Amino acid sequence: MPVSPAVLPVVLALALSGQGHARAATAPPAPELIQAASVLYGAAQVGGTIRDWCLSRAPGDRAVIEQGFAAWQVASGVPQLEAYLKAAAPEVLPRLRALAVERRAQTEAALDAGSASPRDDCRAIRAQLGTYANLAQLYPAEYARTAALRQGTPVTTAPAQPAASPAQAGDGGPFITATNFSPFNRTYVLKVLGAAGGQAPFTAGGPLGPGAFRCVREDTDEDSAPVAAYRYTLNLYGDGGVRVVQASVRPRSGAAYDLKDQAGTFRYDRASGTLTVTADGDSDRLDDLIVGAGSYDSLIRKVTLFNFFRAIKDRSGRTLLYGQQAYGAQADTTQTVCTPAGAPVGVSPVEQERRAQAEEARIFNLYRAAPGQGLKAAQIEGIMHHFSTRSDGINVLGEESVVLLLKDGRAYFNLRWTPSDLNVAASVKGEPGMWGQWRRRGAALEVKRGGSWAALPGTLAVPGASPERLSGDFEFFSAYTSGTLMSGATATTRVTYSFRPDGTYTLRGGSAVYGNLNTGATQTTGAAVGSDPTRSGTYRFDGYTMELRDRAGTLTRTVAFFWDRSKTHLYLGDRSYTRQ
Repeated sequence: MPVSPAVLPVVLALALSGQGHARAATAPPAPELIQAASVLYGAAQVGGTIRDWCLSRAPGDRAVIEQGFAAWQVASGVPQLEAYLKAAAPEVLPRLRALAVERRAQTEAALDAGSASPRDDCRAIRAQLGTYANLAQLYPAEYARTAALRQGTPVTTAPAQPAASPAQAGDGGPFITATNFSPFNRTYVLKVLGAAGGQAPFTAGGPLGPGAFRCVREDTDEDSAPVAAYRYTLNLYGDGGVRVVQASVRPRSGAAYDLKDQAGTFRYDRASGTLTVTADGDSDRLDDLIVGAGSYDSLIRKVTLFNFFRAIKDRSGRTLLYGQQAYGAQADTTQTVCTPAGAPVGVSPVEQERRAQAEEARIFNLYRAAPGQGLKAAQIEGIMHHFSTRSDGINVLGEESVVLLLKDGRAYFNLRWTPSDLNVAASVKGEPGMWGQWRRRGAALEVKRGGSWAALPGTLAVPGASPERLSGDFEFFSAYTSGTLMSGATATTRVTYSFRPDGTYTLRGGSAVYGNLNTGATQTTGAAVGSDPTRSGTYRFDGYTMELRDRAGTLTRTVAFFWDRSKTHLYLGDRSYTRQ
């Protein structure tokens, strides 16, 4: 349910114009912090409008909506922002709230226009808020400036600092003067960069081509004493891939040891020099699941080997990468400096994934005939479908299997597309282990696959009519929790097909990871949300074949059937969707 791009900027521009007037009149302390807090709090008011819209559109889901909204507020630090503004600039709060109210109708109209299913959107309200009211993404500078405030760290009033003289500004250029280095100071950062061979003044941004960098990261504790030193090679590839290799760590006590390679993708903003990395999500550890890499001056982020923040150039035009984090309750820190080390080595993870997908597609289509040139309906006895569940810790996982039964007594156990596209001769020759026999034993069915006969569980699927007209939403939803409910992360996937009797469809999908980390001393919530592009087009459901043609003209043919004659569950592709 996308918010109109015009809504947020208008609200905040007006709010800040009034806030600037109040600041000039009353001269409150820390004006930069007040402004940053006001920007974020104003944006959060739009989140409140989204919550109210959901409560009116899906009143039956009030508990889920309120719970998701509260969790988003905590994760975004909204209560801390409000408490600070009440103390430092109370006159700003009514103005911010009033402007959000004035724009409520405009915001709600945008939500109505952008939502195909308000109930679905509102049941996943935290995902929606994380996408359309993401304070960190909307206002990264203000979000970084208020990091300590949003984590509940007391803010002390400091006298206003005089503007830097031209000579001071020349020491570091915009990279130094426009960046919050707390708990470090300007002199220390220049010293760190100088130790790596950098020559002041430094400027941010500019071109950043593919290359390798040799990185050194040093961790210190709250007393600024060294804790560990990391050394690794960082490879940036031209296709947006990134890989860390040859990584090792030497702790304060004990011997050095090697670390596993890390890989992912990166984005680079040439204007600001900001470098953002999205690392692999193959870990099931809570803090890896709920925290994105590349954070800066954050008290809640897990330190990773991708903790650089900006690419900078020194006086000679040499490119360095610099990063820092404050991640402990006191002043625990990391500092990373990466220096050029030639061309990137090895294959980019992006290219590696492309090759893997190409090979997977090759194998997937190895025994596929031309559309409609495979099995005929007269050759098919039916498809046996079986659904079961199993427990995995606190999770209940659904598992499905399908077996294609032919009238000549053969059974096929690797059905990946519609039977009408199966090249039986090639499959029997190339994957003989996927073929067996079937027979009736009274009212039951049995199969034999390289051994003795055994019962075949499940029920015979119900094919579509010629053609089958569908109406309504069919949804696939899965959730998996790593850890515990009190201290863990839950990854969810929701995909919905909306079918209409006129032969058209819309496909929506997305995933999210919600986490709650309770260490006993602190409790942290977080969310990472991703959304697949919405697709629409036409469909044709005939027998065991579903054809989907999107607006771009791409045709997809796959196996499809109902579990039973109630037509509540639709098996499509490789999983089942339930009628909503």
